[in-house]
Amino acid sequence: MLKDCVDTFKKIYEEKGDKIIIDNYVLSEGSYILVDDKGDIEKILEVNKEDVDRNDSMYYIFAEMDYLSRLPDMNKPVDSKKVIHSNNCFSFFIKKPNINPKKLTDEIIDNYYKNILYPEKKYDGKKKEMYLNIEKKHGKTDDKIIEKNKNWIKSRIYKIIEEENIKNDKNYLKIFFKADMEQYKIESEKYIIPNIYNDVKYNIKIGNEVLGLPNDNMGLNSKKPYLEHRTRKNKLPYLISEEEVILQKKFFDYLMNYASQGRTNIYISDSNIECLANDESPNDEFSGYFLKIQKGKEVEIQDFDEIILYEKKIKNLNIENVLSIKYEGKQQNLNNYGPLENWKDLRSVINEVYFSKYLTNNYFTKPKDMKVYDPEIERNILRYRKAFFDWLYKGNEKVIKQVFPQVSMNLIENSICNGYILRAKEQFNLRESIIKYFGGVENMGDILKNLSDKLREKISSNPRGEIDKDEEYYFAVGQLVSYLISKNKSNKKMHSLINPILNCSTDEKLKDELRKLFTKYNYDIWKKDKRFNNLYGMVIGYVPEKDGIIKDILIGGYLYSNLLYEKDKEEVKEDGKQEHE
Repeated sequence: MLKDCVDTFKKIYEEKGDKIIIDNYVLSEGSYILVDDKGDIEKILEVNKEDVDRNDSMYYIFAEMDYLSRLPDMNKPVDSKKVIHSNNCFSFFIKKPNINPKKLTDEIIDNYYKNILYPEKKYDGKKKEMYLNIEKKHGKTDDKIIEKNKNWIKSRIYKIIEEENIKNDKNYLKIFFKADMEQYKIESEKYIIPNIYNDVKYNIKIGNEVLGLPNDNMGLNSKKPYLEHRTRKNKLPYLISEEEVILQKKFFDYLMNYASQGRTNIYISDSNIECLANDESPNDEFSGYFLKIQKGKEVEIQDFDEIILYEKKIKNLNIENVLSIKYEGKQQNLNNYGPLENWKDLRSVINEVYFSKYLTNNYFTKPKDMKVYDPEIERNILRYRKAFFDWLYKGNEKVIKQVFPQVSMNLIENSICNGYILRAKEQFNLRESIIKYFGGVENMGDILKNLSDKLREKISSNPRGEIDKDEEYYFAVGQLVSYLISKNKSNKKMHSLINPILNCSTDEKLKDELRKLFTKYNYDIWKKDKRFNNLYGMVIGYVPEKDGIIKDILIGGYLYSNLLYEKDKEEVKEDGKQEHE
């Protein structure tokens, strides 16, 4: 699949060249200096996250020089002491704290430029052969330029920060000597080609073509033996030619630019590449490959998948106010009641309503690095995040359809137990709307309203009515539990008292817990409260036809507007009579 992705990149690269890399190149934080032919400083550019002008024409000149001068792998430095981090005679990269004679010695500077002038003395075997081939193509580096630039560094490096009033921090100081960009490319190539493979010891020659193991997103050493194909004669994962490995490197360089910008969702079709942030989606219907990348020491591919069809818009998802929430000035987190067609909006509402904004940034976070205040939210992220990611970013509903009822119910129960009742109601509304979208229960709002209307009539009648079916029973249980828990007078989050009810696995146990709640709070219930007595009697007297608790109806009843706090006409008259007396 990676080869297919690189093939798409190749089509674009052949048309635009390195411009597609440079145009999106992100300079790392630090101080950038351009030295002209006379040895004078022509330009200083300070780059930091808060204040950098990417419209400055010099930004992209520095960007191209920086791209051609960097070490893609710190294990393959020109300077064996790893103090100097550039790769050619026209550039000099060093961390500012290392700019002192004890750390950056004359010997280190001399050896850096010596290795550039005589790299064949540093290399041996296959790597030396690769260098000599590229030197034959471009010629040897001009020793006069090397000497001139080395002398400039030696004479200026230790005092340049103070003399030029350069920001003295822990970031890079990067010095560039003015030269034609083609010269930069040639000198960069002399470094890149011998070092582009993972390890030249794996290279094999077939005819006139050299094949080797690429370095990008691949490691193969004694610590990673599992990457070897031990059942094959050639144990290496895969080998590619020099032309292919150069192209693949440029592809990963291209991806690194977008990873640096936080645009880590990569959609690759036969003819196009879209690099998007977490709140963005493809502009059109998409079929092709998906990569989730992350910026590290190199580009890390965290997820790789083939997408059959990711539709531009969501169809037939309507967010309904199932519980008829009346916000009345309370903060509303579920703002998208009505049709929802945009993937960005769906991702946002799920992240906000269910996960308190912790899901989006933790799809691939290592468990030990997660910082989520609520253990239950963290547990559900870890367990179900791949299912959500596959649905919301790839359009793959297969797993989420199976697990969504469970994860959403887990989070609703958690909100109830923590006393976040409005949030639980919004979560319930979103849950039932999404389940309906997946082809589940139709019109939960109508179901709950019908159950409420029937129950209202039965608890107000004399003699009391009877429960007809299991759904009505569990709705009534939810109403009864909600009313009893509301009688709790303590300062603690009283909704946690529903836990024993939610943990019941049999009706016998459920009724036992209801009796406990009644015994605990009946001191605050008027003995002649007809509707409470009717409701309690109906619940205790009904035996469900089926095994298993219908939890979504029970919680729906718990969260629904409580019928026992409504007053019918007779109670209003009775209250008036008592006040008059």
